[in-house]
Amino acid sequence: MIAENLASIWNSGDATCPVIGVVKRDNAKIGVFLTLNEPKKTMVTEAAAAGQFEMEGFEPVPRIQIVTIKQALELRDRAVRLPARRDDAFKRAAREKDTGRQGRFDL
Repeated sequence: MIAENLASIWNSGDATCPVIGVVKRDNAKIGVFLTLNEPKKTMVTEAAAAGQFEMEGFEPVPRIQIVTIKQALELRDRAVRLPARRDDAFKRAAREKDTGRQGRFDL
């Protein structure tokens, strides 16, 4: 499901506008901008302005993510942040108190 909603673009330039356009055109939920160079401040600002992708039961992730080739090689599958299940998505069962003799050994 996530893979269908992921747009990616590779560029060695300075603008994130192409990836933002591709995300809008393809109705993608998340866009990844893979670049050779470290992102400039304006690129980071544009990516942050695109907001977060939120899905019920999952941690929000940036809608536009800028990843350098170096980060992709070092971090591998962790370079791109995809929605991960939150710990509070499910209610935890209440702990029962041991009122009987179960668990005791009469030796």
